[in-house]
Amino acid sequence: MIELRSHKKQREQLVGRLRAEGMSWVVVADVLRQRYRLNARVAFRFAHGWSQRGAADEWNRRWPDELKTAKIFSYWEQWPSNTGHVPSFDNLCKLAELYECAVSDLLVDVADFRHLDTASRLAFQTVANDISAVVPVGRTLDIRPGVSRQPGRDGWDVLTSLVVSRATGPLVQRLQEVDFDELARVIVMWMQCLDLSVSRRELLCKLSAALTAAAVAPLFEVLDPDEHEQVARMVQDSSLFEESALRYCETMITSLRQQGDVLGPHLALPSAIGHRQLVQRLARAAPEGFQQRAISAYAELTQLVGWLCFNMGDYRSAQHYYDDARSAAHEAHNVELVTYILCTMSHLATWQGKPRVGIDHAVAAAVWADQAHSPFARAYAADVAVRAYAADNQPDKCRQALDREYTALQIAQTAEPPAAWWYFYDESFYWATEGECALKLKRPDAALEALDKSLTLIDPANLHNYSFGLLFRAEARIQQAAIPEASTIIGDVAQLTAGSASQRITKRVCAVRSLLVPWEQTKPVRELDERLAVYRPVAASGSGNTNSTYLR
Repeated sequence: MIELRSHKKQREQLVGRLRAEGMSWVVVADVLRQRYRLNARVAFRFAHGWSQRGAADEWNRRWPDELKTAKIFSYWEQWPSNTGHVPSFDNLCKLAELYECAVSDLLVDVADFRHLDTASRLAFQTVANDISAVVPVGRTLDIRPGVSRQPGRDGWDVLTSLVVSRATGPLVQRLQEVDFDELARVIVMWMQCLDLSVSRRELLCKLSAALTAAAVAPLFEVLDPDEHEQVARMVQDSSLFEESALRYCETMITSLRQQGDVLGPHLALPSAIGHRQLVQRLARAAPEGFQQRAISAYAELTQLVGWLCFNMGDYRSAQHYYDDARSAAHEAHNVELVTYILCTMSHLATWQGKPRVGIDHAVAAAVWADQAHSPFARAYAADVAVRAYAADNQPDKCRQALDREYTALQIAQTAEPPAAWWYFYDESFYWATEGECALKLKRPDAALEALDKSLTLIDPANLHNYSFGLLFRAEARIQQAAIPEASTIIGDVAQLTAGSASQRITKRVCAVRSLLVPWEQTKPVRELDERLAVYRPVAASGSGNTNSTYLR
């Protein structure tokens, strides 16, 4: 009996904790069912803390004209075994009302034979056929996104993700027809079949974070159907030039940048490299009237590959691609793009702890920005200068550069639409930079004021910049000794970016967590470490290396 009482106490403590966290009766019952190997009817009764006698009393209080005994509850809970009795549908409805759940929740562990339905199998086969219909003869697709099982030198592997995207229309339509409750039950049943080394809750949290990231990812970019054959023809023959193929590559650059921001550099890099190779061939085959345009696209994609390498922590490769991109932009006489690439080179140098090299690149960027006559170029050249001066402990020049940036930004907001590569730069970016500088100067109140403005204006779909903004805010709250809020913010960022493999975001999470070492025995920090152990295991200790440059 001592062991039984111990189990009962453990269950009650577990239920109390889950309910305190805001978990529904359905979730609580499911946790009990998984942990203690209970059937659904028993799990819901335990979730409410009732014995069979107690559940019967609750029933009789609600429905005095249909009295039940503890024995009846026992029969219902033993079903579908031979010793149990099947409850009627009316009784199941009353049980669901009693336990505050759906009837289907009480039957979630009962046998399911929907897999025998030929229509279900046909639906999956139809999706496969939709994809196969747009795959050239002799090609098959790997289950990994954007990878062909037969990659060759014809460039087909570059467009694999594009081909799959042409089949997403029917798939999206079917997803729209899915009932949410049914989908949730399918996921729960699927997870019950897995032999998990981690808790079901942890795995679901990771799945939730991945789906959240996917929800804002630009995954369904599709070529105009009339242009698809032209692009495919060009891919098969490297001596051909098709303007539609160049236009496709130009369109994809922004999409690839956004995918890197949301899904992380590891997922975006293979496609970016493939498109870079494709546009390089276009530039070689382009007639004189299209050559500068094709080289500019090559420079953009090369810079993007460098940026993705930078976020992966491969600084040497990033520098290599940046140098190549700058040379190509000069060859294309694209002065504004030259400015942008010099700015990214300044950013890379400052991040690596070489702020004077960063200042050098920022000064060069400002010179070219004046020639480009672009207020966005002037503003961003000033922005990278701000961060380089801050890292070099030159607060006066930092302030002067901030003033130049703000002035240029006001002009930019009334100017013509900017070049596509400035998609990330707006007023929210300026306020984030202002907040960084205030943090560097240990002025947390001023930093919070600027960062709150930034986070109000920023598009959360830009997960990269949004995450850095949140981490800056957490750092400001640490400087104010507001440890519970700072810990919550860090944990939120770790969860939000769980599907992103950005080494720089991970490094920043580690750096900000390391600032909490003086408080690491407090409850908020211990709870933070529990979250980090799930979402960012490498950041779950206080030994992170703080990046003193505070840079995005």
